[in-house]
Amino acid sequence: MKNIQRLLPLIATVALFGCTTTPPSRFYVLTPQASAVEASRTADLVVGVGPVRLVDYLERPQIVARDGANLLRVEEFDRWGGTLETNVAWVMAENLSRVLGTDAVVTFPWERAVVPRFQVAIDIRQFDPASDNQVRLIAQWRILGDDDRALYAIEKSELTEVMGGTGFAAQVAAQSRLLARLSEAIAARIKQLGSSK
Repeated sequence: MKNIQRLLPLIATVALFGCTTTPPSRFYVLTPQASAVEASRTADLVVGVGPVRLVDYLERPQIVARDGANLLRVEEFDRWGGTLETNVAWVMAENLSRVLGTDAVVTFPWERAVVPRFQVAIDIRQFDPASDNQVRLIAQWRILGDDDRALYAIEKSELTEVMGGTGFAAQVAAQSRLLARLSEAIAARIKQLGSSK
């Protein structure tokens, strides 16, 4: 009887932990956006996207939110559906394909037989919501050519987008819109370079 009494607290603890469940994880992806400046299709322009590099705090499967200027919050159960770096590269490639009017947009690393006329390398330095219900994107981007031996342009974009709702679905939708705006800025520069070369 004494042995049973000793085991009762242990049994109660096991039962308590057995009844608790872990919340299900939610997975999010960035998506390409339709653009008001979509071009007619052409096949003679080859563009490479990448490498895309993220600031260290974004290189994780969890979505990162911001609590003030210097405090980050990592959401354990709200995650990216794949790596954020790869998702950004694919979305940028699709956006650029639409705006430039070419199906020949490839992501890094590409096959040796592919030699892009223009290569877009992107460093993302901030890509998260601020306290004012806006998402902020700070990215430095470079347009390279001649098989990565020529630097045609180096620029920095600082963009904000209103979330238009609450929660991570609204955040990710705003982030997708920011990538569309970044794509339009890069495409405009590529068009300018293409007309001068």
